[in-house]
Parts: sequence; C-alpha cells; structure tokens
Amino acid sequence: MNDPMPHGCRAEKRRQSLLEAATTLFLDKGFERTSVADIVGLAGGSRSTLYELFGNKEGLLRAMVEEETLAIRATIGPAELALEFSEDGLVELAGRFVRAILAPRAVAVFRILATEGERLPDIAAAFFESGPRAIERQLAERFRRALPQLRVDAGAEQLVQVFLGAMIGSFHPRHLLGLRQAPLVCGIDDHVRLAVRIFLYGILPPQSSVDTAISR
Repeated sequence: MNDPMPHGCRAEKRRQSLLEAATTLFLDKGFERTSVADIVGLAGGSRSTLYELFGNKEGLLRAMVEEETLAIRATIGPAELALEFSEDGLVELAGRFVRAILAPRAVAVFRILATEGERLPDIAAAFFESGPRAIERQLAERFRRALPQLRVDAGAEQLVQVFLGAMIGSFHPRHLLGLRQAPLVCGIDDHVRLAVRIFLYGILPPQSSVDTAISR
C-alpha cells in the first residue's frame, strides 16, 4: 500500500515538530538547560532525525532564527517598498512590519535571543542584521527617495529609526513580557494610523496659526 504522505512532506513535518518543541523548551527552560533528549521527547521521533536535520541543538536554534528572519523580511518586499510615500502607503507598510514582529514565533525568537544573546552573539547578530536591520536598510532606501519632497533636517536612516520606533510603540515590549492581555489605549491599526499621521504632519497646527496664537 502506498504511503499517502510523500517523503519530503514527512521530513518537513518532523522538522517543524522539532522546531516547535525547541521553541517551547527554550522559552520554558532556557537554551542551555534544554537537552536534545528534551526536544525529541516533546516532539517525538529520534535523536538521529534531529542530528540529520539540524546537526545539533545550536543548529536547531540557527534554523529557527533563519526561518523567522525570512518571515520578517517577507513582510516588506518590492511591492511594499513601491507603495506611495503617503499616509495610506505608510500605514500599510508599517502595519505589515508591526504584525510580523508581534507574531508568536517572532516574539519567541526575540525572547530566546534576549536571554542567550550574550552567550551566542553570532546567532543574535545574524538575526538582527538579516532581519530587523535589513528591514531598516530597505526602508532607508525608500525614505531616501522621498527626501526631496520632505521638509526635515535629518537623513533617511535617522527618519527610519524614528518611524519604526513610533510604529512599534509599547506593543513589542508588552509581547516580550507576556502582557498581551494588558489593557491597551488603542489597537494596532489605530495606533499605526495615528503614529503615521504624527510622523507625517506633526501635532502642531500650521506655522501661521501658531504665530497668530502667540501674538494674541
């Protein structure tokens, strides 16, 4: 009788099971205190499968980081970078980025690397450079093209830092601390829209209105 699941599908299913088990255990016990036996025990399968797919425990963490890096970068591709530099365009772009870094697996990777980053600096650096930092560079290039139409004394890189900081707000630290259920002043969509408006237009009225108010 033919196996209904092709070999490649079975291998990918085992791979994902091991990644999910490792994520759970790294968060619960820490990377150092989690053993290969722990991971295999939770995921099922055998140690030989883990070694075949990932090499060792550190290789498993690297694979986890690489997958999440690709997921984050996929949220802002050529289509998103081609969006008009306008309120609606920036809301669409920022919303995709914020949701990507708040995804459960992304938050898990951030938590793990926040704990283990000093012991595994090369993995932490690879994640930052290939994920969040790569997004910053892409956005800086898009912002650089818009600079001629902007009235601001700042470079593209600095604008991106301000932009992303405003978009992320307190959502990321809340998720990292497990406070997703804590009361929020507003939801992600409302926050992103307001942050984009403030980024583009500021909170003061036009200068002529300010001058009139001051002279009174």
